[in-house]
Amino acid sequence: MKNYIWDFDGMLFDSYPHITAAFLKMMADFGRQADYDKAKALLEVSFATCYEYYGVTEEMGERHHFYERQFDFMPPVVPLPNTYETLKAVCDKGGRNILYTHRGRETSRYYLEKYGMTGFFSFFTDSSDGFPSKPAPDAIEHICLTCGLDKSETVMTGDREIDVLAGRNAGIYSCLFTRGEAPKTAADYVIHDIKEILSF
Repeated sequence: MKNYIWDFDGMLFDSYPHITAAFLKMMADFGRQADYDKAKALLEVSFATCYEYYGVTEEMGERHHFYERQFDFMPPVVPLPNTYETLKAVCDKGGRNILYTHRGRETSRYYLEKYGMTGFFSFFTDSSDGFPSKPAPDAIEHICLTCGLDKSETVMTGDREIDVLAGRNAGIYSCLFTRGEAPKTAADYVIHDIKEILSF
């Protein structure tokens, strides 16, 4: 494998504790309560899934995003173990790292820069580019065309099934990252530590 397309949240960075804390703060602001573990599990599926479950209004969603975008909101967003080393190893082997995230450009670039990882990436695609959300293949198709990637040497890796399906729908390999027991998945590969991807 030469080309590695990465999701951000829950794949490169341990951001869901931060996102969930922001969600609970928002709910409290509106006089509502939510169970931390339940909310976190739903947010890890998608924000839309969590919002639908808790009946989150547009105003509430905007408040959640406001808190979530605060860099000093605790707990902090931090890289997952072995992320820096793996991204560097891909570059050292002559491979390419590409970021494909639903997260906004400002926050994704901020965290990559903060932890010295920006230089490991040759291309970025985020919510500001306006592509349909995963599992739609549009963004990956754009990445492959723009970067001249050979699809037979390209893999999409993320922590959610929508990442896996986006890769499959675009005709590239897919890899699911999970820290727990491997769920039922359409992924070509399953890893429990990011460094395992270097064996492909």
